[in-house]
Amino acid sequence: MKDNFHALILAGGIGTRLWPKSRRHRPKQFLKIQDEVTLLVRTVERAEAIFDVQNIWILCKPYHLEEVITQLPDIPRTNIIVEPSPKGTAAAVIYGCLLIEEHSPGSTVTVFPSDHIIRPLDEFKKTIEAGMSWASKNPAMVIYGIKPKRPETSYGYIEAGSTIDQCKGHQCMDVTAFHEKPDRKTALAYIASKRFLWNSGMLSFATWIFKKALEMDAFSIWSPLLGLAEKKDLMAKAELTKDIYSGLPEDPFDTAVLEKMARCQPPSGIDAPIKLVVFPCTFDWHDMGVWESYYELSQKDQHGNALLGTAFEMDCNGMLIMSEGPNLVAAIGLSDIVIVFEGDAVLVCPRNQLDKVRDLVEELKNKGYEKYI
Repeated sequence: MKDNFHALILAGGIGTRLWPKSRRHRPKQFLKIQDEVTLLVRTVERAEAIFDVQNIWILCKPYHLEEVITQLPDIPRTNIIVEPSPKGTAAAVIYGCLLIEEHSPGSTVTVFPSDHIIRPLDEFKKTIEAGMSWASKNPAMVIYGIKPKRPETSYGYIEAGSTIDQCKGHQCMDVTAFHEKPDRKTALAYIASKRFLWNSGMLSFATWIFKKALEMDAFSIWSPLLGLAEKKDLMAKAELTKDIYSGLPEDPFDTAVLEKMARCQPPSGIDAPIKLVVFPCTFDWHDMGVWESYYELSQKDQHGNALLGTAFEMDCNGMLIMSEGPNLVAAIGLSDIVIVFEGDAVLVCPRNQLDKVRDLVEELKNKGYEKYI
């Protein structure tokens, strides 16, 4: 791709929805999940099919730096961005993109989470290249949407409007609204309407448009960080950057940025509104941060049971049972339950309540069980 196209890969998540397999010291992006290499390595391999290696950036937490360096020896050390302090995806994406703009002004950035399984590569490549091309030429942020396969309550949903353009054979649609993590009844209604797409977490935008968007009043919390970026002081004044960064909210990018953009008027200096558009994707996509994706990809018996590792069932249906250690996990007469024995912890949860795993982890932390997280 052109020199001004960059990939920002987010490798700083903890993966609480995939507890107890994903832990703080060993999050999901560093695991080999149904593959010979880790999710992070596979994400970088997909990026290398589109971007020059010097234009691939990895953003991680301070305590994950050594693991990232070990897993990605071909990525230049200067391209591995360490968050000044652990925050949510909003702060991470903004910080990473401001650094890329500081390094390479006029860039178009595509953001990739590092916990996806995507096939086939060729279709993925064509879709991302189309979205990047459109984003580089329009005052817009491009989001990549996935056709829902199930009433998933752990994902955000994009309400798509009319088709406004075509780019390299790919449909470009207006975004009407975002809807965060609905209940099961609402998710079923979304699927039935056929107007909704899962928010994949992947997006493309020109950095100058992104910075303009953040100048709107709704984003005043980010002004100190933008001020440092304007003076090209993000790296030069590392301690000041860290002080400012530590005071930023821990919000996810979708709610802190995209949802607000959908409701705000454009800033001065932009003739046309900053659009939010979605490119529907036809490639096979799985977010491996949720146990339902694990079940979906696993080989199952005639009763829909997926048994992984030292696991056994009798008279069960629709189960995911996993024990990758020496301990046997056996179940009798159960239906649609996830049982995971990993290390020093066991998860037992109905498949239709897996969206509560994140809440469980937070409650464990609050009750003094932090060593198990």
